[in-house]
This record gives sequence, structure tokens and C-alpha cells, in this order.
Amino acid sequence: MQDAASLMAFYRNRRAELDPSDGSRWHLLIKEIRLREACGIEEAYAIALTDPIWRRWFERQINSDPACRKAALRHMRDSGDRSLIAQRDGRLLVR
Repeated sequence: MQDAASLMAFYRNRRAELDPSDGSRWHLLIKEIRLREACGIEEAYAIALTDPIWRRWFERQINSDPACRKAALRHMRDSGDRSLIAQRDGRLLVR
């Protein structure tokens, strides 16, 4: 098994190799944050969404990609008031 630093370097390098529109980049970022911060997935999402570039990308994805929108709506339903996403005028936004 690899140590955390090796895994973070792997995720970072792999993310750099992918096309910016590839949704796998988001998953690799979340994995890296979880390792670095030793946190759960919801906290990793919150940390990632503090970056304005990732925030814009994420909002664009949840409003244009049907699978992402479905996952975002499920997150809203399951999380209730703790949800990281809100709906305004038919658009999904990060809180």
C-alpha cells in the first residue's frame, strides 16, 4: 500500500494529464483533499468549492450534464438544510 504523500502526488499528476472538461479531474481532486486533510467526502467537497475556478466548473457541470444534475438533486434531497447546493430560478448553485 502506498503512503498518503505518494497517493496525493499520483492524483495530482493524473489530474494534470486529463482534459479540463473530464469529470474524473473532480474525483481526483476530492481524493487528494481527503488524504491531505484526513476528512470525509462532504468536507472535501466544501473545501474544493472554496476555490472560485472549481466552483464555476462545478456549477456549470450540475446545470449542463444530466447525470451531474441528477446527483446534485439527490444530494439536495438527502442533505436537506446541510446541502452544499441550492436551487434558484431553476438553476442549481453552490451555497
